[in-house]
Amino acid sequence: MSIKQRITIWFGALVASLLLLFSIFIYQTTESYRKTLFQNRLQRRAVAGVLYFQNRSEFHRSSYLTLPDQHETIVGDGNRVIYKSSGPDDFKLKAGLLSQARQKETYFEYDATPWNAPKEGVALSFEFDGKKYVSVVTAYDLTGRQASQSLLFILLIGNIVMLGIVAFAGFWFARRSMRPFDQLINQMNPSAANDFSFRLQSTSKDDEATYLANAFNGLLERLQGLADSQEHFVAYASHEIRTPLTVVKGILETSIAYDNQLDDIRTSMEKALYRLEDAITLANSLLQLAEVEGLQSVKMQHDVNIVDTILDTISYFGEKHPDQQIELTLSDIFTEKSQTTHVMGSSVLLRTVLINILDNASKYSGKKPVSLEVDLDELGLLIKVTDQGMGIPQDQLAEVFMPMMRANNVGKVPGFGLGLTIAKKIIDIHQGELQITSQPNLTQVCIRLPIKTFEGSL
Repeated sequence: MSIKQRITIWFGALVASLLLLFSIFIYQTTESYRKTLFQNRLQRRAVAGVLYFQNRSEFHRSSYLTLPDQHETIVGDGNRVIYKSSGPDDFKLKAGLLSQARQKETYFEYDATPWNAPKEGVALSFEFDGKKYVSVVTAYDLTGRQASQSLLFILLIGNIVMLGIVAFAGFWFARRSMRPFDQLINQMNPSAANDFSFRLQSTSKDDEATYLANAFNGLLERLQGLADSQEHFVAYASHEIRTPLTVVKGILETSIAYDNQLDDIRTSMEKALYRLEDAITLANSLLQLAEVEGLQSVKMQHDVNIVDTILDTISYFGEKHPDQQIELTLSDIFTEKSQTTHVMGSSVLLRTVLINILDNASKYSGKKPVSLEVDLDELGLLIKVTDQGMGIPQDQLAEVFMPMMRANNVGKVPGFGLGLTIAKKIIDIHQGELQITSQPNLTQVCIRLPIKTFEGSL
């Protein structure tokens, strides 16, 4: 069932319910008024029974003003009938009713032919010359019943006509309301399911359809970026893994065919081992990237001692590259508030980020001194790594975080283009920011991490 049909049905059901309730209210109110009015008329005729004893001629003259199918009965002591009018006597008096009437005025209804609705009556008592009598009057409210039936017919037909009008109006309203979404649906072509360049065009302005189209287009843009990144990643990764393995295979085949001396065989094995180390490093980087992509920020809730993490990173990097000089600078603000400033996350992952960034800074600057600055501002913790390397071309800065992407000016500097990708994903997991600015002989990587401040910390 389409949304238009559901809107029409629910809208029609709601309006029909309201019309029904309103019609019931009108009918019940009118019926209550009719009943009260007719009871008053019956009461006046029953009270007129006292004239039977006071002025017989006046009583008979008043009897000419009768109600439809009216019948009057006056009962005395011992439930003896003293008077009966000439009207149809179709109600059987009962002792219980007469006893109740002597206590209070009593109204009743009963079925009688040929009427299709009950006749109504009243029984009330009065005293004359010290004796108590009961006057019973019955009649049929012909005018009131006809008015009620006419009203019921009018309400029934009116509700049917109004329900038809409401159904048509509801369908028209639903169709008009859903028109922007129909236009979006008509633009979707199943044959273009893999074409992420497709975009929806909304003709409406500032409504839900426009919001949906913009959100859908934004999703397509992200999917297109992911598809391009994946295509590049698969092509580059397969090439990078195939290359060292092919070289290793060639070295070993050449060694088997031509190397007869032990020294030559050893040299060939060392070359093959060197190439295998590259393949293992690439495989480890790919596994690390896959592992990072599976992590969630909600799991990064450990308190990280950022100073210890930075010092541990510099110590490890110094052991790996003892000839690389790293200049560490802690700002006065950070030094003053370091005890009350906490970073929530994973020290192991943040250490990986710093190692990858320092490794790039060292590798692409030819071992020139690298500076590492730690500072605080109103937005969080700042870690800046600055090198004096070759820099990154401006038109390629936006692509450095894509897997397997390397700048065109790297030359023969070894690498696989995964370090910054892994670093960016880790910083995103920590809900931080990673930005790069570069120019010839000066490249700066800025890491911003959110912090929590505890004034009572020691």
